Amino acid sequence: MSSQYGYLGGGLVLLTFWVIMFLVRKDLRREIIWASLVGLPFGFIERLFVPYYWYPDSLFNLMRQYGFGLEGFLYSFSVAGIAAVGYEFLEKRKTVKITRDRKLHLGPFIAFLLVYMFLEMFFPAKPMFDLIAAFICGSILTALWRPDLLKQILISGLVFGMFYFVVFAFVNAIFGNIVSQFYSPQVFNNFKILGVPLEEIIGAFAGGAFLSTLYEYTRAYREKNISHEKKNTV
Repeated sequence: MSSQYGYLGGGLVLLTFWVIMFLVRKDLRREIIWASLVGLPFGFIERLFVPYYWYPDSLFNLMRQYGFGLEGFLYSFSVAGIAAVGYEFLEKRKTVKITRDRKLHLGPFIAFLLVYMFLEMFFPAKPMFDLIAAFICGSILTALWRPDLLKQILISGLVFGMFYFVVFAFVNAIFGNIVSQFYSPQVFNNFKILGVPLEEIIGAFAGGAFLSTLYEYTRAYREKNISHEKKNTV
């Protein structure tokens, strides 16, 4: 297939997994939608990545006109939802409220935004490095303030990193090596694993780790094993 639709194709593959998870786990639907809506506006930061990091084709040529396209919003929406519930989906867990406090706890999320904006001011040509550093900062703060979420942060980062790697390699092969067509040759000195830029893999790990507990921390939830709950009701 033509690389022209590689970005859209990748977004649709991710959306397919999003839909599967949404349909299979009714108990996680609220978290999936919440995380996806939080992630949706990040489609605008595509403008910071063009042309330093990459310059993909987009529908209606929006990327070249405005620096971001519809594919970026599809990608952000899907990635945020998948990363948020991947741990619960695989480990057969669900979220339960740990306090009646209804206010939002935004510490790690605000820190993530501030770190990213600060780094972008001084290193605008390194948007992916800036994003990775901000994700890691947010994850560290989450683990420090909620140690019970550390396991979920680490496992989610690894799981989403591997998942994203497989999806990226598949899309790259199907759409005729989009890496060579879209990405800057300076990305991680052009170091790739099975055609996937190392920076993308690290970014997926860092993003998966941070996004996996954003709902739990912000809304004061924790994980609960579904299988144990079923045993107790027998």
